Amino acid sequence: MRPQTEHEEEIAGKVDAKATAIARGQGNWGNNIISEMAIAVGFVMNAEEDEFLKKYVVWRRENPPR
Repeated sequence: MRPQTEHEEEIAGKVDAKATAIARGQGNWGNNIISEMAIAVGFVMNAEEDEFLKKYVVWRRENPPR
């Protein structure tokens, strides 16, 4: 799954950083991961960016970093 815009790149970067930390045993996905990532990106997301975040989190959980 590839980001198409600068905002999507930033979203993916935050999710990837979280996934890397989880892979190293530092935390977990938790029930509020979408809210946590939405706050972490530092900008108000539009509907398309919100949908990208949701889909990217699902994809990253299924495809953890190596």
